[in-house]
Amino acid sequence: MKEKIIQNIHDPEALEMLFRKDKRGFTLDFPDASAGIENDLVRFWRIRLKKESAGQKPQLNKPDLWIVTTLSIAIALAVKAHLVFGNMSMESFWSRNLTIIAFAGLTSWFILKNRITSLKKILLLALPVALLTIFMNLLPEKLCDTTILAFIHAPFFMWFILGLAWVSFRYTDTMQVSAFIRFNGELVTMYGLLCIAGAILSGMTISLFTVIGMDIGKFYMENIGIVGLVIFPVLAAWLIDLYPDITSRIAPIIARIFTPLVLITVTAYLIAIIVSGTNLSKNRELLVIFNLLLLGVMAIIVFSLSELDNSDIRKLNVILLFLLAVVTLIIDLFALSAIISRLSDGFTPNRTVVLISNILILLNLALILPVLFLSGFKGKPIDRVERLIYRYLPVYLLYCIVVIFVFPFIY
Repeated sequence: MKEKIIQNIHDPEALEMLFRKDKRGFTLDFPDASAGIENDLVRFWRIRLKKESAGQKPQLNKPDLWIVTTLSIAIALAVKAHLVFGNMSMESFWSRNLTIIAFAGLTSWFILKNRITSLKKILLLALPVALLTIFMNLLPEKLCDTTILAFIHAPFFMWFILGLAWVSFRYTDTMQVSAFIRFNGELVTMYGLLCIAGAILSGMTISLFTVIGMDIGKFYMENIGIVGLVIFPVLAAWLIDLYPDITSRIAPIIARIFTPLVLITVTAYLIAIIVSGTNLSKNRELLVIFNLLLLGVMAIIVFSLSELDNSDIRKLNVILLFLLAVVTLIIDLFALSAIISRLSDGFTPNRTVVLISNILILLNLALILPVLFLSGFKGKPIDRVERLIYRYLPVYLLYCIVVIFVFPFIY
C-alpha cells in the first residue's frame, strides 16, 4: 500500500480509490508514504485520517464474530480429540498436534477473511496440513532425536502455510510479504497480552476454588488453560482486525527498543566467549543456545526491517541492524567451527540439523550484509534487503520439509 500511495501522492482521485479499497492499510501507511511532503492534498488527508481515527469506534462485525466463535469451538474440540483416540496419551497427542491445530485455526481465519474460494488454492493449503498431521501422528510414540526435531520444526512449516493464506498466494509481492511480517509482530504482541490476561484470570480462578477446599488446578489447565492457549491466536487475529491501531503502534516501538538492546547483549556475549576461552565444541547446550540466538536475531532483523519508516532515525536503525548482523555473523562462524569439530565423532540428527541451520543462516547474513551496509552508510534503498530475505524464505521451507519428512527415515 505504501508504494501505491507514493506513486499517486499528487492524484486526489487515485488516493480516494486506494482509501476505499483498503482503509486500514491506507491509514497505517499514509504517514510514512507522505513523510517530507507538504502540500494541500497531503495536509487534507492527514486531517481527514486523524479525525476518522479519533471519532471512529470499532464496529463489531457479526459474521466475523460467528466465524471466530465457530473456529474457537472447532479448535477446542480438536485439542480434546485425544479422548477419541484411546491408543494415544494426552501428552503425546498434544506434543504432536497442538501447534498444528493453532496454526490451522489461524490459517482458516485468513482463508475466510481473504475470501479464498478457489478449490485449487484451498487444497494447496489443506493438503500439506493434512499430510503433516498424519505424518506427525504416525511417528513412533517413543521419543527420539528425529521425532523431537520434527516436533520443533512443524510450527515453522505451518507458518509458511499461514503466510501463503495471509498474502492470498501473492507470495512474489514484496509489499504483501512485508505486511505479513509486520502482522506477525502485531500477532505476537496481542497474543502476549491475551496470555497475560488469561494467566491472571486462571490464577484468580484456581485460588478462589482452593480457598473453599477444591483443587481444580490440573482439571482447569487440561480443559481450559491449554485450550485457551491454542484458541488465542485466532482471537488475537480477530482483535487486531477489530482494533488495528493498538498493536500497529506498539510493534514499531518494540522493534526500535529491542534492536539496540539485542545488539548490546549479543556483543557482550561475544566478548565474554572470547575472554572466558570457552571450548564450544565440548558444550552441547551452548551450541543449542547459539542456534536459538541466531534464529532470534534473524527474526529481529526481518521484523525490524518491516517496521522501518521514513523518519530521521531510519538511517540509525539500519546501521544498528548492520552491526547486529555483523556480530551475529561472527558468532555464527564460532558456532560453525565448533559444530564441524564435533563431527569427528560422527553425524547425529542433532549435529546435522545444527550444522545445516547454521550454514543457512550464515549464507543469509552474508547476502544481506553488503546491502545493509550500502543502505546504512551510502543511503541506498532498503527494499533490496527485504527482497533478498523474502526470496531466501523458500530455502528455510525446504530445510523444514527435509527435517520433518526425511530425517526420520535417514536416522
